Amino acid sequence: MAIDKLIDKFRVNLDKYKKMGLNPLSLATGCAVKVDLIDTVYPAIHKIRDELVRRNIEILPREDADIFISREKIYIKRVINGGEFDADRAVSLIQVNQETSGNPDKFAEFLLKVYTSIKTSRKLTIGKGHSIVTSNPKGEVAVLDLFRLDGVKEKSYTVANNDTIQIVDPLDDPGSQMQVDVAISNSLNDLFTKGVFQDLRMIPVVDAPTDDLKEQLLRNAENYSREYSIELLSDIQPNSKTLMIGATVIGKSDHELPTYYNRVNENMEILVTRPVGELTPINVFMWMLTVPELIEDMEARGITIQRVEEAKKKALTYMRKPNTEIAKIIYDHLPPFGGTFDENSHIAMTTDVTGPGLFVIKEFAEKAQVDVELFDIPVIDPDIHEFATENFIIPNSTAGTNGAIVIFAHKKVIDEIFDELKRKSLEPHIIGKVIGKGNGTVIVPPTITKYIHRNNVLRQFKIK
Repeated sequence: MAIDKLIDKFRVNLDKYKKMGLNPLSLATGCAVKVDLIDTVYPAIHKIRDELVRRNIEILPREDADIFISREKIYIKRVINGGEFDADRAVSLIQVNQETSGNPDKFAEFLLKVYTSIKTSRKLTIGKGHSIVTSNPKGEVAVLDLFRLDGVKEKSYTVANNDTIQIVDPLDDPGSQMQVDVAISNSLNDLFTKGVFQDLRMIPVVDAPTDDLKEQLLRNAENYSREYSIELLSDIQPNSKTLMIGATVIGKSDHELPTYYNRVNENMEILVTRPVGELTPINVFMWMLTVPELIEDMEARGITIQRVEEAKKKALTYMRKPNTEIAKIIYDHLPPFGGTFDENSHIAMTTDVTGPGLFVIKEFAEKAQVDVELFDIPVIDPDIHEFATENFIIPNSTAGTNGAIVIFAHKKVIDEIFDELKRKSLEPHIIGKVIGKGNGTVIVPPTITKYIHRNNVLRQFKIK
């Protein structure tokens, strides 16, 4: 499509958003909407942890999803901004405005108010928290999915997660099926990283400036549940009148999960299931249409409009499809429930590359208390990612949504998984290795600075 027609189409779509009181240029795409972990979330949780413990509330350390042994009876109830339910566990979605998201003290106050507003006679464990930013000062809200566990324990794990975004592709209609497909696949991804794909259920999280758009997004969630045979659970929805698309998802596994953090060692390598950084070509394409002067700069570097468009299509294809096949491969490389971990047969540790980008490897290296070295950073198109970083289009061009899954395992297991992924026409890369026990140091090649310009992230790495 000619650039003039693309710009015209973008302006028409821009008007659609603006009529609903939205500015797609100010909406963060995909997982880029997350509250900053390093500067806000972690300091805030540290401030309130002791007070929560005094109130019989525990926030678990950072994990992709909440994990607990299945029970004969699990009751689920959603509350908005607090409520009464005899809950044992909670999965939370916190949406705060830009002022709160940039201030760890204010964010801590918000979290404390929300978590202590849950009235339960039991010890409450916050198993997974997801925090996003809205540009609407009045759009702050807490969506809390609560779990009461009763009856005998079963020989399986239940895993629950919430992920919610605002928009995926600002060039697409806000009510398109694609936006919802990516959002729900993104939430499921944190189950799939653990090899969990059995007995899947979902509770949509949807809000919008208009009732018509909200109803359309909920219909899209129903379409998704039918297409992928996922049980749909209906419950109340937030009413902040901001754009919010996602789901709380629940699944089970009769295998052990890849959380063998203390078994990660120097015999292990690191694999990603595909290139990272899905959000970059989408953002470059959008800003290319917003600021056409960028096109000349791109073309001077050999980056054509068609090349950016193709990279964007590839990214959306990655993001839209649930990573079920990868979940099954992970499941097949894990011991049965109650079984013993075998370094030569099983996966030790997994996560996925989302909002924080490759910073997730730093988080999990610290969790496993190992030092690692990365020798490859596979992105969708290196030239486009470098251009995005240099021009401050996206601060971390390794960030993604429904992103690549990172696997730590013995070299023998990594080689097996690499071959299995290749046979399924996927694009795995072996990107690094574990050096040995340590404090979580991540040694990276100098090319990291071509893809990340946020100093608070770069400081977390040791650049060769």
